[in-house]
Amino acid sequence: MTGPAEPTDPFDQANQRIRDAAKWLIASAAGVGAALIAGSQLSNIGLLPFGWPTSVATARLWLAVLGAALGLAAVVYAIWAAVRILLPRYVLIADLVSAWSDHGHALRPVATFFVKHPKYLQGFETPGEVVERRSTTVAAYERTGDTALETEIRDLDARIVAIEDMATHEALGQEFRTALRRMVAAVSVAALGIVLFAWASNPPPTPAPAADLRNARLTGAFLRDADLRNARLDGADLTGADLTGADLTGASMTGVVWSRTTCPDGALSDEVGGTCAGHLRP
Repeated sequence: MTGPAEPTDPFDQANQRIRDAAKWLIASAAGVGAALIAGSQLSNIGLLPFGWPTSVATARLWLAVLGAALGLAAVVYAIWAAVRILLPRYVLIADLVSAWSDHGHALRPVATFFVKHPKYLQGFETPGEVVERRSTTVAAYERTGDTALETEIRDLDARIVAIEDMATHEALGQEFRTALRRMVAAVSVAALGIVLFAWASNPPPTPAPAADLRNARLTGAFLRDADLRNARLDGADLTGADLTGADLTGASMTGVVWSRTTCPDGALSDEVGGTCAGHLRP
């Protein structure tokens, strides 16, 4: 079973190439949307507390929802912009006549193209002149029955078809360029939305609470490689304690008793001035 025949008319071939490119853009936009969704940590959104955004946690939930909605809406818009190119389109010369004098007409860019490239008007200055010439010639033929006028009518019809084919091709090309710009903007917005979703739905881990060891009696304590970051050790007795390799980053150590203490870097407090100050890094 064979597929549909390839168009043989040059304009049809050119228009088909534009539509094929539009199909590729649709598939690409759908792929981008699928990849963004698949790559997002959708399961993490369930870990966020639900409620009115009165705290950072609940605000993250609404930002995640906003980001997901923004991303998906942008992908849908990008697909819609490309699908418009696949819709049937044919510009009639009457449409071109209307756009010629109406600067707000949807086909005004097509009319501008013909203004800049008058050769495509088949020897006429405006599309209105072609329509008027044909109407006059048809009226004369109906009055006289002159066969020469019949030939002229066929020639004018051929010129009108050529103008309409060119107008249709240009309208499709401009629609494609507009859709491409819209898709680039939409994909950028989609990426922004997914980044917002990923950021909001993946809050940083809550740091473990710092150990409160104020005034603790830690005589002879074995604290090798202990995680004492931001610990409160004010007034603690570390006589004979082994702190080799311990992480004391940010720890508060006012009034600590250092005696026979093995410092984090392995030095003995009694040998380095009776304190581990300056020897707190492993």
